[in-house]
Amino acid sequence: MQPEAISVDGMTITPATLPDWRENRSGIHAELADFLSAWWSDLPTMELHTSGSTGKPKRILATKAAMRASATATCQAFDLRPGHTALLALPLRYIAGQMMVVRALVGGLHLITTEPASTPLAGITASIDFAPLVPMQVTRTLAQEDGAQQLARVRTLLLGGGFIDAALEEQLQELPCRVFTSYGMTETLSHIALREANGPHRSDWYTPLPGITLSLTHEGTLQISAPYLHVYNLITNDLAEIAGDGTFRILGRVDAVINSGGVKIHAEEIEQTIHHLAGLCVLALPLPHPVLGQCVALLWEGPSDAECAIQSACATLPKYHRPHLIKRVALPRTASGKVARKQAAALLAD
Repeated sequence: MQPEAISVDGMTITPATLPDWRENRSGIHAELADFLSAWWSDLPTMELHTSGSTGKPKRILATKAAMRASATATCQAFDLRPGHTALLALPLRYIAGQMMVVRALVGGLHLITTEPASTPLAGITASIDFAPLVPMQVTRTLAQEDGAQQLARVRTLLLGGGFIDAALEEQLQELPCRVFTSYGMTETLSHIALREANGPHRSDWYTPLPGITLSLTHEGTLQISAPYLHVYNLITNDLAEIAGDGTFRILGRVDAVINSGGVKIHAEEIEQTIHHLAGLCVLALPLPHPVLGQCVALLWEGPSDAECAIQSACATLPKYHRPHLIKRVALPRTASGKVARKQAAALLAD
C-alpha cells in the first residue's frame, strides 16, 4: 500500500512531513496530529472511547481496516469524491471527529478544520461539500442573523449525536442543502443508517447502509450485524420498529422506559413534548412509587422564571405521563455535550 496523505487546510501532510507540521500546533490541529501519528503507526488497531451518555465511557479497540471500510461506505453513500471538501468541526476524542479524518484519508477529501464550537461555520467562507455537525451546532448557527446563509454554503449536512427537536426539523426544511440524520454509535464506527431530514424524500425512517443486517431482540431492541465492520449481533438499548422494506425507526431507549401502574411510558416522548412546548432541555426519569411501582420525575434546566412554561407543558401530557416531581437542576453532561442520563438520576435524591 502506498503511503497515505491528507489535505488539511490547503496543506498536504504525509507520514514523512507530519513531525514538522505538528510543531507548535495547538487545539484541533494538535489533536489531529496525534490522531494521524497513531493512524500511521504500525499498529493495526485504534483505541476509541464511547461518550458515556448512558453510562461510564468505554474503551474500544477497532481495526484500521474496519475504520477504512466504514469511511468507504460513507463516501459512497454521499457520493464524496477526491477533491471534495469536508468540514472537521467535531472533537477528535470521539468517533464522529475521528471518522471524518479517516474519510478524508480514504476518499481523498480536502479537510477544512475549525475549532469545535457552537457556531463552527461563522469564520468559514469556502463552499463545503460535506459537513457533519451535532444538532446544537446547527441550532446555534440558525440563531445567528446570517446563520441560514452560513449553512447554505454546505452541499450535504449530516446531523448526528443528539436529539433533533420538531422546531429544528422544521427549520431544516428552509435550507437549500441536503440534510441527513444518522444512526450509529462508537461500536459501529459511526453511522450504519441514514434518513433524509428535508427535501422531497424527507422521512422519519432510517435506511441501513449496504451490508447492514438488522433484527429485533425479544425485548424489541435493535440488533445490528455489519460483517465489513467486524460487528456481529450487537444488541443496542434502542427500542425500534423495522418495516417490511428494511427501514426502521427508533421508538426510545429500553433504559428510558418508565413502567407506571402497568403503563409503559417512553421518557423521550415526554422530553420531546416538553422541549417543543417550553423550549427547554428536560429529562424524564423513573421515580419509585408505592402504588404504581414507578412514576415520572422531570428534571429541567433553564431560568427560574420558566417554571410556569414547564408546568403548562406538563399539563398537556396524558394523565399517567404527567410528572409527580418537577425539579430545576443543572443537568450533567458528558465531554461531548450529551446529557448524562444515569448521572442525572442521582439528582432525584438530592
